[in-house]
Amino acid sequence: MRSVLDLLVLVLLTASPLAAQVRQDPERLREQVVQRFLESYRTQAGLTDDQAGRLEAVVRRQWQARRELQERERGIVAALQGQLRPGVAADRDSVARLLDRLSALQRERVERLEVEQDEVKEFLDPVQRAQLVLAWARLERQVQELIQQRMNPARRQ
Repeated sequence: MRSVLDLLVLVLLTASPLAAQVRQDPERLREQVVQRFLESYRTQAGLTDDQAGRLEAVVRRQWQARRELQERERGIVAALQGQLRPGVAADRDSVARLLDRLSALQRERVERLEVEQDEVKEFLDPVQRAQLVLAWARLERQVQELIQQRMNPARRQ
């Protein structure tokens, strides 16, 4: 069964009136997604007002940091794909540098998770922190699935 957050993200990102909004104002849509995420998680984890307020600041920083990491990763992957085109010899040095950058980015992603956990462990208990990790992962997976569906409409179910 899909959670309220699951359905909310799907509606926000796929509803036809909002499709135009995404093209016109992606920041507004991102803000709505973050706000819905916070509301859903607050209910799910049973947060107090104090916890919710502290979490909001952390989530907004995390959201931005995660977006930046994803954008950098897309750039690296695109550069790798450009190097590995069929029928064109790849520049081994360039590929090696790109792979090094990709590895460094993965390490940075792990470090980011550790920083996030350090920030929230000050006001969330271990169960709430685990729920937050899973909620983030679920949200990121859904967003990626929706992006893939938009990029390849023939594969929509």
